[in-house]
Amino acid sequence: MKQKQQKQSIRSEAEEAKSPGKLQVFFLLIFVPFLFLIFITLIVLSIMDYNIVDKAEEAGINIPFVGEEEQPENTPVNPEERIVSLQAQIEEKDSLISRLEQEMVSLEDENDLLIEDQERLQAEIEQLQNERESAGREFAEVVTVYEDMKGKEAAPIIMNLNDEDAIRILANLSAENVSEIFSAMPAEDAARYTELISNRTQ
Repeated sequence: MKQKQQKQSIRSEAEEAKSPGKLQVFFLLIFVPFLFLIFITLIVLSIMDYNIVDKAEEAGINIPFVGEEEQPENTPVNPEERIVSLQAQIEEKDSLISRLEQEMVSLEDENDLLIEDQERLQAEIEQLQNERESAGREFAEVVTVYEDMKGKEAAPIIMNLNDEDAIRILANLSAENVSEIFSAMPAEDAARYTELISNRTQ
């Protein structure tokens, strides 16, 4: 009888050893499938581009260890400090814009001055060209007058002019007019003017 009881106790102990505990049953039948289901759900949501963290924050649910980003060191956490920082940035940008506008106005003023100088120089050039053309016409008229004069009449006038004007007139007269004027001059004056003309043409 005792042997029978011993066998039954040994068999029951073996069965108890073989049979899983309640905690093992919970892990195998409930917890592991639940984790697997959550894992599959997250994969499906990520494929569908559905951000569960943002949706949870919109619903007012705080998920621990998720979505908590470190604040930058220079970024103030306090809203008032953030406003002050943004205002300082705005003032800095306004100051930069103001400085650039002043530089642009200064450059425009310099450009206007350069344009005025250019217009003034252009007017002076045109005036000088007009004066030169006018002087050239007047000189041509003078040369024409001497060409119409006889040698005896032109010689004394030429001799009373300064050498520069006399040589300039004689150089623009025809050879026939110059020879008539020289023949009406004393020999030494004719020789001097001849030498001056030859030196000028060299």
